[in-house]
Amino acid sequence: MVTVKREDKKRFLNKNKACMIDDHNSIVCIDPSLPLLNLIGKKYTMMVLGVIGNRGNRKNFNEILRDIPFSSSTIISKRLKELQDLSLIERSDVAGGITYSLTRFGKDVRDSLLPLLRLTEKASLDLITRRQDTDRSVRK
Repeated sequence: MVTVKREDKKRFLNKNKACMIDDHNSIVCIDPSLPLLNLIGKKYTMMVLGVIGNRGNRKNFNEILRDIPFSSSTIISKRLKELQDLSLIERSDVAGGITYSLTRFGKDVRDSLLPLLRLTEKASLDLITRRQDTDRSVRK
């Protein structure tokens, strides 16, 4: 069961006061999205969404833990619970054990993050290349 905090209910009811991004076609309200955005910004959240959505969209805990380098079982367990609470993933108890899969909403969020991740990946690689070029020219 998803529990909605009192502050989140208040935030949703006052969303028109927090509409601040004009994309030329409509106004986007950020404030009601803060619980989701805060979770996405936490360590390993995007990796968990990525791993669960890869090849088959159904993973058990050990597969998720194994596929995320340098993670701990404690933090992955916490992220899985938080992702369930926001209806991004669902936990299933099947004959083979407990598995996690993306909900429709989780798939939509994951798909929406991909353009941003591609952009930041490219920008990061470009920055590294520029720094290396600068370092080489300074050494000459």
